[in-house]
Amino acid sequence: MTKQRLRERLLQRLRQQPEQSRQAKSLKIARALARLALYRRAKVVLCYASIDGEVETRFILRKILADGKRAAVPVVVRRGKRLIAAEIRDPDLELKPNGPFRIPEPSRLKLRPISPLELDLVLVPGVAFDRAGRRLGRGGGYFDRFLTKVQPEIPRVGLAFKFQLLRQLPGEPHDQPVGRVITE
Repeated sequence: MTKQRLRERLLQRLRQQPEQSRQAKSLKIARALARLALYRRAKVVLCYASIDGEVETRFILRKILADGKRAAVPVVVRRGKRLIAAEIRDPDLELKPNGPFRIPEPSRLKLRPISPLELDLVLVPGVAFDRAGRRLGRGGGYFDRFLTKVQPEIPRVGLAFKFQLLRQLPGEPHDQPVGRVITE
């Protein structure tokens, strides 16, 4: 199956989940993340803002801040098809569907950019992941380009529902893998 066809099938499945089930499974994933030593050690965590049936990340963003850590979210910069990291202090107040594809982002007028070199942990979105850490994104390459700027030893963790974890995904040389995937 082609990447695009696989992406379409999984995006449809994400969108069709009952919201109550998605929220409950997302909370389990958030709790599993919080138990990891790599999370407890991290001081600055980049966490994507979820859309379109993905694992809900507002629980995680709130937890990061409640634990006294710095939280950042990716912000899309269309020119150059790239992401920057922007610090947030209140996901409920700051994140609005301002970004391309209605991705929740902070207001451009109040951006607090931070360097990818400051990150201690990166939580990576994906339409699918495989057991080798390969990731199928939405097809724009934004996260792959961003991850090349993050120190290679910094943990990269995918968040996914069980049906998003596949045996094997096709890979390309520019793909940036994750070190682990947390599911419910």
